[in-house]
Amino acid sequence: MLRRLQGSFPRRGGALNERDKVSIEGEQVLRPVFLFGQKMYLGIDFLITSELKLYLIEVNVGLPGGAHEYHLTHLVHFGKPSDIFRRIDWTTRKVYGKTFRDYLDSLPFMESLKPFKIWMDGMGPFPNSFHPGLRLEDKWNQYQLLKVMAPMPETIAFDAEDMVGADRFIERKKKVVLKRRVGRGGRDLQIISEPSELWKLNLIPHRYLLQEYVESKIHGYTLSVRSVALGGEFMCMYANLSPRSTSNHGILTFVSSGNPFGLIEKDFKTELFNQKSWEAEIWFGENEPQYLRHNLYEEEVAKTSLLIPEPFLRTIKDLSIKVERFYEGLNLSSLPKACFEE
Repeated sequence: MLRRLQGSFPRRGGALNERDKVSIEGEQVLRPVFLFGQKMYLGIDFLITSELKLYLIEVNVGLPGGAHEYHLTHLVHFGKPSDIFRRIDWTTRKVYGKTFRDYLDSLPFMESLKPFKIWMDGMGPFPNSFHPGLRLEDKWNQYQLLKVMAPMPETIAFDAEDMVGADRFIERKKKVVLKRRVGRGGRDLQIISEPSELWKLNLIPHRYLLQEYVESKIHGYTLSVRSVALGGEFMCMYANLSPRSTSNHGILTFVSSGNPFGLIEKDFKTELFNQKSWEAEIWFGENEPQYLRHNLYEEEVAKTSLLIPEPFLRTIKDLSIKVERFYEGLNLSSLPKACFEE
């Protein structure tokens, strides 16, 4: 069953009226209202096709990875540390009047977000406290919010009781990706080419998406780009290369402006790092979960860089800022319920 969020979003500020409501499957819910003061630090993931078509695929809130990874690619590329951590702290002081750590502590959903992420990984219980901001972790909610303002792969919420709709979507798209509505690390992600492949799976109702498959590869590697935005400003980006069908935790690669689109050195060497990430130090301190050690410490960085033409690079930066500004204006309490509330 394909559910749609209809209508445009309202202007910043102003009182709520009937035009600020939308209907989702016949249920009246409030459309996000733009209010000043909602803070967001975002990690935004993009796919890029060989024809230089850009697709936004996911937005990560809270304290997503990105700055540490960029710092390592900068270190390998230039042979010296970046200033990204100083710039992030300077930005929060300038925009929000507080240090980055104090900014994070001021986010209303942070208390419940950490246990929620661990629950997402299947390594802990659902958090005792709930904040509506957690609904942004539902990728179906993300799609409904962002598809009107950013290029995204066509997506439907998979309903096991509507196999006809799923079959038609697969037949029309030829190749789709099955993914969790709430999850990370590519867990349960599968590429589906035939409806019969979907029938064989034993899936939890209302917990999955079917998404148009986007071929984002470069020189044999699956490619994604993570961009970080904060306070209405672009902070940094890096590319992720993976020999697998998913690009999570692959080989980190520096991004440079230039032509043609591709890696400068295709047969590149890498450098390994085993150090605690900046985000993990802030997020967990000395109490990081052992099951996350690989993700929080170990990185592989390519001794090459990914060239992206300047106009296209600018599009990624501008879109990252646009999404961050949009998220800052969301009234989190008006977001549609997520799949984990059903």
